[in-house]
Amino acid sequence: MAKRPSKSHGVPKKAAGKVPVRTSTAAVEEQTIARVERTIRTLDEFLAKWDGAKVKPDELFPQVMKIRQFHEALTSWQRDALKAKKQTDEEGRMKRLRDFVLICRMYS
Repeated sequence: MAKRPSKSHGVPKKAAGKVPVRTSTAAVEEQTIARVERTIRTLDEFLAKWDGAKVKPDELFPQVMKIRQFHEALTSWQRDALKAKKQTDEEGRMKRLRDFVLICRMYS
């Protein structure tokens, strides 16, 4: 019998389960902060490898600069989010999440 495709549309089940569910703004913000932390670590690793590389192709330089700017924007966003995390201001959380979306759109 043929195996039926999963409904995750190509996303592994493990990753599909980690998509933030709209339960509360605080929960979504917490999950977003965790994802940003993992992304920053990944970008740190990439940038360290780039900086340590002996050969740096010129055609990749613009993309690497964009990745550096994205890294700086995420780091700044994370710093602000962690400072304000304990505040229960719903409007502040929504603004930070909107800012995160704008950062992602700007550097995508």
